[in-house]
Amino acid sequence: TKLMGWGLQYKEKLDVYEFTELLWVENELFDRMMGARYTETKMGKKVFISHSSKDKKFVRKLCTDLSHFGHTPWLDEWEIKVGDSIPNKIEQGVEEADFIAVVLSKNSIESKWVEREWQAKYWDEINSGKIQVLPLLIEECKIPVLLKMKKYANFSHNYNLGLDDVLTAIA
Repeated sequence: TKLMGWGLQYKEKLDVYEFTELLWVENELFDRMMGARYTETKMGKKVFISHSSKDKKFVRKLCTDLSHFGHTPWLDEWEIKVGDSIPNKIEQGVEEADFIAVVLSKNSIESKWVEREWQAKYWDEINSGKIQVLPLLIEECKIPVLLKMKKYANFSHNYNLGLDDVLTAIA
């Protein structure tokens, strides 16, 4: 009984430590996301993130990480302000981007907005002969015909490996 009492006491302390660590991690991620959102960096590449709003959790993390590595991600909720013309801001974002990262999911495949965004940059890619459209697979889905021949960054099994592939492609 004495050992069991110690075990319960240890477990309670462990939970406090785990909780404290979780709070620290959440605060650290929040700080990185705010820094990525509000810090203007002119180094690195401009990357337009084409995605379904249903995949926003993944996209926010990706944008935060791209910013952390010195790139400038274009994320609708960061770039489109109240009163802005949404189509005009998206058009400007796509035109100015060095790359368009197409987040491939069941949700994005059904989105006409996503389709229009990446197809506009795909045409630029054909004309310039330089890679500009980067498919990012976050879950198994039907990949559009024009993107099937491209190697994609696979985030579906390991986020860090997918991020490494993207960072290598835009370097």
